[in-house]
Amino acid sequence: MALMPVEDARARILQGARRGATESVRLADGLGRVLATPVKAIRDQPPFEASAMDGYAVKASDVAAVPALLRVIGISAAGHGFKGHVTSGEAVRIFTGAPLPKGTDAVVIQENTAVSAPSQVTILHPVREAQNVRSRGLDFKRGETLLTAGTRLNARDIGLAGAANAGQVRVVRKPMVAVFATGDELVAPGGRPN
Repeated sequence: MALMPVEDARARILQGARRGATESVRLADGLGRVLATPVKAIRDQPPFEASAMDGYAVKASDVAAVPALLRVIGISAAGHGFKGHVTSGEAVRIFTGAPLPKGTDAVVIQENTAVSAPSQVTILHPVREAQNVRSRGLDFKRGETLLTAGTRLNARDIGLAGAANAGQVRVVRKPMVAVFATGDELVAPGGRPN
């Protein structure tokens, strides 16, 4: 009797295969698993207008003519945004990823400034509105499908799902596979063959 080609054997096995049940797993445990349902964004990314550079959040109209001297009224850092409101003639020290303070519409990169006193900054180059700002939802918007069902999750996919704030993913349960060996010539490992 001739041996069956691997492709034929695989096709015969898969012909009787059924999709398994599904389960929810922590995102960190999803690597290598197959999505049973799509992953949709639970929030916008970025979730707010965010600085794309380190520098100073300003009103673009305040720095149309340079040099422009502004009063620094606070700091906006990633995870700790500035809570106040910026008015004309003011600026807020800002870091990459930080929320843009209310009342500002642009970021001047720090290389284009000169600190003249602890609470003053001179803007050396003008900026236009929205310059050096990542708009809310630039990467993706809430409800957007980011990963489709049937995707085998890799490290990039896990990172994307995490950015979308997905703490769990619904995946297909791992199949149970058994290999049956038969024949009286077989013995347990360490045993003595006949």
